[in-house]
Amino acid sequence: MKIDGLVLKNLPSKPGIYIFKNSKNETLYVGKAKNLQKRITSYFSKSRDNRANITFLMKEAKDLDFITTNSEEDALMLENKTIKIRQPKYNILLKDDKTYSSLRIELDGDFPRISSSRKCDDSKSIYLGPFKSSDGLKKTKKLFQKIYGIRDCSENKFKMHKKRACVYKNINMCLGPCDEQSLKSTYSKNILSIKSIFKGKIGKLKKELEEKMNKMADEEQFEEASFYRDELSFLSNNYYFNSASNEKLNNTDVIGFYTLDKKIQIVILFFRGGYIIDKANLFAEIKSTNTNLDIYQLISQFYSKKTSVPKRILVNKDFPYFLELKKDLSDFSSSNVKTELLIRNNNNSLIKLAKENAENYLVQNIKEEEEINLSLNQIKVALNLKRRPNKIECFDISNTQGTNPVASMVTFVNGTPDKSKYKKFKIVTKGPNDYAMMNEAVSRRLKRINEKGWEAPDLILLDGGKGHLNKIAKLDLKNIDIASIAKPRKNEKIDKIYTINKTKPADFNGNIKPLNILINARNEAHRFALSFHRDRRKKSMFETDLKESQV
Repeated sequence: MKIDGLVLKNLPSKPGIYIFKNSKNETLYVGKAKNLQKRITSYFSKSRDNRANITFLMKEAKDLDFITTNSEEDALMLENKTIKIRQPKYNILLKDDKTYSSLRIELDGDFPRISSSRKCDDSKSIYLGPFKSSDGLKKTKKLFQKIYGIRDCSENKFKMHKKRACVYKNINMCLGPCDEQSLKSTYSKNILSIKSIFKGKIGKLKKELEEKMNKMADEEQFEEASFYRDELSFLSNNYYFNSASNEKLNNTDVIGFYTLDKKIQIVILFFRGGYIIDKANLFAEIKSTNTNLDIYQLISQFYSKKTSVPKRILVNKDFPYFLELKKDLSDFSSSNVKTELLIRNNNNSLIKLAKENAENYLVQNIKEEEEINLSLNQIKVALNLKRRPNKIECFDISNTQGTNPVASMVTFVNGTPDKSKYKKFKIVTKGPNDYAMMNEAVSRRLKRINEKGWEAPDLILLDGGKGHLNKIAKLDLKNIDIASIAKPRKNEKIDKIYTINKTKPADFNGNIKPLNILINARNEAHRFALSFHRDRRKKSMFETDLKESQV
């Protein structure tokens, strides 16, 4: 139904869910309400929520649908199911399209390859994971390559190097089976060793690492020895679990949760082969009066992607939505692996461990949040900003004597980087003119202010001095605050922050914490721009070499 005054007036005063849609009948947002009329009409009042996502939702929303329920709890359940099915773009709590990667050994052929995968549905492959952090996955993959010489190249590259192995063989990161078929027996033995590790038997691997470390140290190859030392430490800290529990933890997740100050922290420990290989942290604000239902929604959403569902999941005995979660997991599990949901007493060592982790993370997060809010308020006062800079966009330029110029835009939300909102610009301005290049980058960004994914920031920060600021200040800034940050000179100790209409830099009274947020944003923008420039320069050099070779 079209959204108009009559529709809003006649909405039922009952619990249920409401659905905003765009002109193409695509679902934008799903919400629940104790009273549909009050909740929906609040979106159209003058005092409505003015957050950016709500503002853009209401600009895009053209149609409205709703479903009444018998109770608010039923509405919450229906909301959860509807969001998981429709995946509306403006839902934050339950629409998380992030999946966790696993290590995969593809067992086809004489020389299987190792790779990362977000799906674990290939019956001809074995998997280790999931890994929440990409660093942990990369470290483990590198370890297997270094110790066992397992290739990670594609089939095309493998065939390409049949006459001559690639550089990975020379740096001892691969046995080089592509040009030496006699390695089949050795390679097969190494694959068997990795299979046993995937099943949790890492004692042999740790022994091999110790032997290699000692050997390298005896031969005074200290750099190699330090590598094996670090990998051994990594294994000990991430895989080993010493517990008196009798649980069979070959393929088990253990869930613990903790609530405080209207916040939820859930920790999921991934046990594979009796060892903790990783953990997931789920954090959210409590949105309803039913905290347990919010917890259920978060857990259900996490497993709804079908990539991380193990054979067994442990949850504490007091969890009231056990049956609902059990049904969800049955739906999420693949046909060949049915997940078993088990309840355990709160005194169970595994449950206690997960809960303790959740409590620690939540307390830490609350403290960090308080510190960040204080720092952002101090930035607002020091720079005399119109609003607190919850969203900061920082720009930097990178070029070599005016060639291959690029610009970066990094986004910090609540003091931390949000890489999903990073942007790159290929600069068309000619000549080594940083002012003009910065002007081009910011101008192009401002032109897209109303587009999806380009929502306005609270503060635009420039990597530069007063000159950069004065140049950009002439643009139509759409009522957005602007500042520039300059590195300290040799005789200076602190970075300078310049704002419009002030000749002197901002004074933070020696308080480095709020300043660090701006410095971190500048450093990240510089890193991102430099990385992009190097890639573009390499591509340019390759194209030049190619043209010369053709000539």
